[in-house]
Amino acid sequence: MKHKEKVVELFVELKKDLEKSTGRKIKVLQSDNGGEYKSDSFLKLCRDEGIDMHFTVRKTPLQNGVTERMNRTLLQKVRCILSNIGLSKNFWDEALSYACYLVNRLPSSAIGGKTPLEVWSEKTAQDYNSLRIFGYPTYYHIKEGNLDPRAKKRVFVGFKKGVKGYNIWDPKNKKCVLSRDVTFDEASMLKPISTGGD
Repeated sequence: MKHKEKVVELFVELKKDLEKSTGRKIKVLQSDNGGEYKSDSFLKLCRDEGIDMHFTVRKTPLQNGVTERMNRTLLQKVRCILSNIGLSKNFWDEALSYACYLVNRLPSSAIGGKTPLEVWSEKTAQDYNSLRIFGYPTYYHIKEGNLDPRAKKRVFVGFKKGVKGYNIWDPKNKKCVLSRDVTFDEASMLKPISTGGD
C-alpha cells in the first residue's frame, strides 16, 4: 500500500475475498492505533458491516504479538530469498508474496501440524508441484519466426493471484511476463545469476 488513504478501498476488496472464499463474515478487526484505521470512512464501513474494532495501545507491538511475529518471520524470509539469489530490493513485493505462499503451505505446530491454508479453507493444499526456487533461471517458451529461438532465459519471481501460470522477470526489457509454458533450470542452483537490477 503506497498511500494510507487507500486502506478503505483495500479493506473492502480483502473483505470480499475473505468472505467469498470462506463463506464467513468478519466479526472483529484488531489493528494498531494508526490514523488510517480511525478515519471516519473506515470506522463507518466497519460500523455498517457490523465489525467490532479493537485497537492496540500506541507503541506496544506486544499487544499484537502473533501478527508482529509473523511480520518478522516474513521479513526474514524475504531478506533470505533476495540475498540468497542476489536480487535487488526492487523485488521485495514478489519475494513477500512468495514467502506468504510458502508459509501458508507449511505445517505449523501452533495449529496441530496442519497448514494455515488447510485451517483457513478446510481443504488440504494440493499445489506443491508448482513450487519452484524463487529467483532461479527459467526458460520462457515462445513462438516467433521459424529460425528464432524457441525459449528465452528469464528469472522465476513467483505467481500472480488468479493466474494459472508463473511470473517470470525479463531483465532485458525490465518487466514481468506471465506464462504457463516454461522450463525451470534448477540444475544451475549453485551458479550465481545476473538479474539486471540493484
